[in-house]
Amino acid sequence: MVRSMIAGVAGLKAHQSKMDVIGNNIANVNTWGFKGYAYNFKDSMYTNTFNSSGGDVTAGAYGGRNASQVGYGSQVSSISNVFETGAPAPSSRPMDCMIDGTGFFLVGPMVNGSFTDIKSSGLSLSRVGIFSVDENGYLVDDQRSYVYGYALVDGTGIPETPATGASLTMRGVKPTITKGQNTGDPNTITIAGVTVETTYDENDMVKAVEDWVDKALTDAAFDGYTIEYNGFTQVTTDDTTTPPTTESRPSFTIKANGTGEATTEGVNDIMELFQGNNAPVGFEVRDKVDGKDYIAGIPAEFSEELSTIRIPIDPTTGQRYQLENYSISEDGTVIGVDEQKRVIALGQVALISVQNPNGLEKTDGYYYTIGDNAGEVTDVKPSTGPTGRILGGKLEMANVDLANEFSNIITTQRGFQANSKIITVTDEMLQELVSMKR
Repeated sequence: MVRSMIAGVAGLKAHQSKMDVIGNNIANVNTWGFKGYAYNFKDSMYTNTFNSSGGDVTAGAYGGRNASQVGYGSQVSSISNVFETGAPAPSSRPMDCMIDGTGFFLVGPMVNGSFTDIKSSGLSLSRVGIFSVDENGYLVDDQRSYVYGYALVDGTGIPETPATGASLTMRGVKPTITKGQNTGDPNTITIAGVTVETTYDENDMVKAVEDWVDKALTDAAFDGYTIEYNGFTQVTTDDTTTPPTTESRPSFTIKANGTGEATTEGVNDIMELFQGNNAPVGFEVRDKVDGKDYIAGIPAEFSEELSTIRIPIDPTTGQRYQLENYSISEDGTVIGVDEQKRVIALGQVALISVQNPNGLEKTDGYYYTIGDNAGEVTDVKPSTGPTGRILGGKLEMANVDLANEFSNIITTQRGFQANSKIITVTDEMLQELVSMKR
């Protein structure tokens, strides 16, 4: 009789454990990348009331008998993950991504250099692709873990260098105004060796320069170049006085209409016209940009070994590219756009194939560690196998089936009630047994 109570208690514990699993599934219904758990029962141990015996067909013998067994309730058989891909949820962040397949992202603390042995790396697996680029240019997730993949091969992934024209800005240009020799003769103003007539003199220098701008900028001396008038600025003409002596002079910008290295010499020649044979005190050149010829880019190639993914170095400056507007393509290629609107590849995110996903062990957050029963663990490039492709601008929703979970709640609750009834009835039977003495 006591065995029935033991069986009831075992059933209560087993159903409580199942309710714990159901509660965890429902609590994570809105957790990105969450994989629901399935709880499985098994019957507990048995004792034999009668052992089995074989029959004997000789005269006077008896036939066989099956064993008679009494069980001690139920217990947990297994709690396994349901590794089905969840539905995609659109995200406003282009760096958010999900795996449309069976693969995992490889994430974790910094591992210096490259490697191929994933199990011994100490890294974790993840199904959540909330990625960004940190202040050091590394690709990381929202838990500050580095994201691993295939880095650029040295000398590849260099964008094209577009042809550009030279330009510069000059401050402190000194105009020369010459008055008419005879009464009624117009005054003239000369800048950069180009002389035009004006009705103004030194007292109306601003208007005199505006006259020059209106008439001189189409002069043949400036063919192939654009001259922009920037107005007047104060320049220092004598810094030995206190305070320094300043003068208001016009400022101009020269821009080549064409492109290429040859435009640099042309812009310099025009600058020398504005400067004159002897540069006036206060004349200075700013924002000088040399022209560049077109240089074809080198397509990106990625390593076959795993490593962190980082913004590459611009070979023309020796500094890392200044990038913005990152995104991830289906094949895992991470790209950014630089200040010149060129597309720069950072690397390729790796996907990890696990032979037995249920051999993974869940840790804090949405990470998995590789358990002893996970089987073979290999890295695969996205879109090349069943590990799947990467969908940018989307996150994977939990694969919890609420309708199924609520029906499991009902059956679990009824099972719990039934087992509690066994304990109640057994208790009443024991009470009757004790009462027989009276």
